[in-house]
Amino acid sequence: MLPLLPLPLTTQVFLVVLALGAASAALLARELFRTRVARALLAAAYVIPAIGLALWDAGREPWAALGVRLAWTGLIVLAPAAALLFVAALIFRGLAALRRGLAALRRPRPAARVPPAPDGSRRALVQASLSVLPAAAASASLRGLTNAPDEPRVRLVRMRFRGLHPDLEGLRILQLSDLHLGVSKRVEHLEASLRRVAPLAPDLIVLTGDVADDLGELKAALDAVHRHRPRLGAFAALGNHEYLHDIRRTRPLYEQSPVPLLVDRGVTLSVGRARLHIAGADDPVVLGGEGLWRALERSVARCRDGAPDDAFRLLLCHRPEGFRAAAERGFHLTLAGHTHGGQIGLLGRSAFQSLWPEDYLWGTYTRGESRLYTTSGFGHWFPFRLGCPTEAPIIVLERA
Repeated sequence: MLPLLPLPLTTQVFLVVLALGAASAALLARELFRTRVARALLAAAYVIPAIGLALWDAGREPWAALGVRLAWTGLIVLAPAAALLFVAALIFRGLAALRRGLAALRRPRPAARVPPAPDGSRRALVQASLSVLPAAAASASLRGLTNAPDEPRVRLVRMRFRGLHPDLEGLRILQLSDLHLGVSKRVEHLEASLRRVAPLAPDLIVLTGDVADDLGELKAALDAVHRHRPRLGAFAALGNHEYLHDIRRTRPLYEQSPVPLLVDRGVTLSVGRARLHIAGADDPVVLGGEGLWRALERSVARCRDGAPDDAFRLLLCHRPEGFRAAAERGFHLTLAGHTHGGQIGLLGRSAFQSLWPEDYLWGTYTRGESRLYTTSGFGHWFPFRLGCPTEAPIIVLERA
């Protein structure tokens, strides 16, 4: 597991979550935390990430790696629960204060009154209502962690194109992206998936970046893809993790492999009487902003140079942001990855799609006559998947 944040920032997140838990305990001392058992459970929930931070800080392997896993596993389960419990506590205290204020306005205060006996049924209802949200959040977080090791789903994605040459009808393209071998998956997982897709007979395999975080796995992965021997071969494009792990080390491994690496260039294949042009965009390295768009536009323009006008033009572009330039340059289909679908999905779309409607997070998209498929990825560098499973999609070309 790779941490989402470095140790100092992770520690700050833990302290915030700890403060939320302490505040919730103070606000709900009578409702939820009046027993020793409840207080002990709350304290125990913080022990796992605290131990993880201590091991991580020690900095010695394998304890540091174990510390990262304990810290972030604990935080992923604990943080949503603590946040929702704190919100529920504020709402409960606010409603209780409002109820007391309204009651005081409706009737005069008696001179002397014996305090009423505690209402056991009301207390039970309050405890249940305050517990349900944090319990549901913790359960969903735990489910996301347990989903992460699942085998990538093999799915057929049918895409229709007007004017598609009859000899390209039914062409099957297996897309493998964001494998992150050495972190979440190993070469053995790739080989198992290739065996599972073999009966579906993909004609072409494309790798759209971030193949291996452990470079010791990269050569074996490329060899495994080559051994599958699809009818039209296999081709690769670079992702940002190829640069993250030093392009001077990763690129030679690609270039020494039997799988051609396409960087700002393309190749044209004959498929019966049709022609298929496959190009690979370079990764812009930059994280975002105008620099990202300009770099992608330049790369896509170079990919388009030399592409026959009568060919079906396929672009391999790790970043889905390149789709806009690809559509403008006349690419029929772009295959991208990078986003992991946000790793949280709802009804087959990224849960974050409504927040960033202009981004292409997961699934099929259209601009004019051009199509894009952004895969949720074969693997991940952080093991959490909820409603957004890992996948090995097979794109099927069909005539509109």
